[in-house]
Amino acid sequence: MASPVAILLSLLGLSFLVVAPSFWPQALLTGGLEGRVGKARAYSESLGVCSSATLEAREADHQSAVAFRRELVRRWAPEGSVEAWDAQLPLDAAKAWESPTVWDVFAPTYGCLRPVHVGGVGSQQWSTALPLESKVVCNPQVMQSTSPCVIYSFGVGWDTTFEIAMLRMAPHCKVRVFDPTTTAEKFWAMVRAQTPDGEVSPQSPALTFEQVGLASKSMEDYREGMLWNGKESIRVRTLQDLMAQHGDDRLTILKVDVEGSEWTALHQASEAGTLTNVDQLLLEVHMRGCEAGYTEHGRSKLSGLMDALESSGLRAFSNVPNLGPTGKGARPACGEYSFVNVRSRFVTQSCGA
Repeated sequence: MASPVAILLSLLGLSFLVVAPSFWPQALLTGGLEGRVGKARAYSESLGVCSSATLEAREADHQSAVAFRRELVRRWAPEGSVEAWDAQLPLDAAKAWESPTVWDVFAPTYGCLRPVHVGGVGSQQWSTALPLESKVVCNPQVMQSTSPCVIYSFGVGWDTTFEIAMLRMAPHCKVRVFDPTTTAEKFWAMVRAQTPDGEVSPQSPALTFEQVGLASKSMEDYREGMLWNGKESIRVRTLQDLMAQHGDDRLTILKVDVEGSEWTALHQASEAGTLTNVDQLLLEVHMRGCEAGYTEHGRSKLSGLMDALESSGLRAFSNVPNLGPTGKGARPACGEYSFVNVRSRFVTQSCGA
């Protein structure tokens, strides 16, 4: 039987998107990627500019979904407050994962014509070595005609498959990687090891690496968030400072996986107006119960961040809970969100010609 949340979403005309993976080992081994890219290029040629009526209807659906989200909070949260909800039923409690969960309440509010998983598959050497993650990109075929195409990726850890895959889909793009917890030597070693078998690894200037993190203030001695690899402090910059440093006025895709620093860094980027110049945001959020160190992050943090991102024109079209920590007895309180900017070509030029 469908859950009450699913029924209400259906009544509002909303549904969860089924996202078809783009890169499987079989496709990579048989050269299937080139065929997929070719199909994407042909598909993009059949798309046209959306009418104002279509865009207005999509935005009206989004606003209805936001209103429904607020109604769910009023209905289920103690005193109708996400702050009280966090205090009385924190996300590391088992009962917090009875319906409706945080993922039910803060569900996607916008549609995407062609959501595609990108990354998550590397070479045969890395197929089972460590878990790899894909990201959901909206209408990636639009990137074929996007110029300039600039991708910022904050936080790679042990996984560079997304960055490699993006350059395979759109070789003309510039991919800038930022991670303060690893070194350039280790990064380039991962790129070489994770490039699909038989292919040439991407190199600079198409792909670059800088040992710096993302934060709400530029500084040399940052100590917030989860600092990996034995780091006690890291060098960080704001998004606008890095864009100014590299001379980038607009970002085609912004990937953010910064282990808890997203809560302050993205608020600052929204308040500064920087996020209005981001076409897509691929974000992992980290909340209480997922891993140690996120005790202050709950529904109220997510609610506030959603408001900030939406005020910058970003609309969530996908969310995928990270179930990895549950295998270690933790809660599924980390999750991948994908947002698209309503003023970007990924939305305005995604209708049938």
